Amino acid sequence: MIKIFLAFFALINLLSVREVEKAPPSGAAAHAYHTSLTEIQYNAQEKSLEISIRMFTDDLETALTKANNGQKVMIGGKNDNSEAILNKYVQQHFAVLVSQKQKRAMNVLGKETEGDATWVYVEIPNAQDFKGNILYNNIMQELFDDQTNLVNFIQPGGKKTYVFNAKTKIAEIE
Repeated sequence: MIKIFLAFFALINLLSVREVEKAPPSGAAAHAYHTSLTEIQYNAQEKSLEISIRMFTDDLETALTKANNGQKVMIGGKNDNSEAILNKYVQQHFAVLVSQKQKRAMNVLGKETEGDATWVYVEIPNAQDFKGNILYNNIMQELFDDQTNLVNFIQPGGKKTYVFNAKTKIAEIE
């Protein structure tokens, strides 16, 4: 009877260890979906595109760490070392291209964390002629097969939503 009890206890202990190994890091909230939300707003006065990209912070840190050759990248707090690699990552995975497939100049202005998400702020100056340009968005698609990136483009004619996923990485701005 004691052997059965010890075997049962060992099995429960083993299962508990495996569940802890699968759990997200302390303080991190697990999420069952992988998505980003981008809002692009045309500023007629400045003739620029103002862009806000919202991503889950834990996923973004994973993507930046991978892009940083495995060296850990932290967002927020006193150990934040993300600025340079974040700028490079956004420049590589998000763009507005003119019809000749040339990237428009883009300035990553900064970031802020909000709960379990990070907002990244970008500006594209001199963008008054954006109709017919191409949106490119493959943020975190190198990490997650189910990554979906939504882009809401708000312009004088109204709002248009574009969806980017494993099959769709570009869309023409209407």
